[in-house]
Amino acid sequence: MIEVIHAHPASLSHGRPAPAEAQPALHPDRMRLLARQFADEPAYRHVGLCLEDLARGRCQASARIVPALLHHRGAVQGGIVAMVADATAGYAALTLIDGGAGQEGDDMATLEFKTSFLLPAAGDTIRCVAQVVSHSKSIAFFDAQVYVVERGETRLCAQASLTFKRLRPRR
Repeated sequence: MIEVIHAHPASLSHGRPAPAEAQPALHPDRMRLLARQFADEPAYRHVGLCLEDLARGRCQASARIVPALLHHRGAVQGGIVAMVADATAGYAALTLIDGGAGQEGDDMATLEFKTSFLLPAAGDTIRCVAQVVSHSKSIAFFDAQVYVVERGETRLCAQASLTFKRLRPRR
């Protein structure tokens, strides 16, 4: 089951209400399917990325910072930070596909993303919160904030803007 972190959402969204609050609730079967898929992603398992919260148009995930993720100066390598933003926003995008446990054939693909690195991701945990900015039936725009948590202090280390396209199976 998804561990919902209640201590962070308001502080991580800088007091702004999450856009997902205006969205209809995510079907429980769909949530379970996405949570299982997230947990089964080999790349996410490789870096220790864990799903913390999932709602329509919103996702939160984190990973413990371990030596294998660090570059030579002791912070999480930038490509890992970008991957965490892409993964978290990607699963937030998948919540926009309607349906219950079905529609496994529909998917989202990253069209583009830009990551701005604000400070080194050096600490205990890296955490990302992604939320929908705008979406249509085929395109979705997301913002993702990546935070580093060190000894209980949370700091914004990267900001990403991402665009996704819905992929529909050929019928």
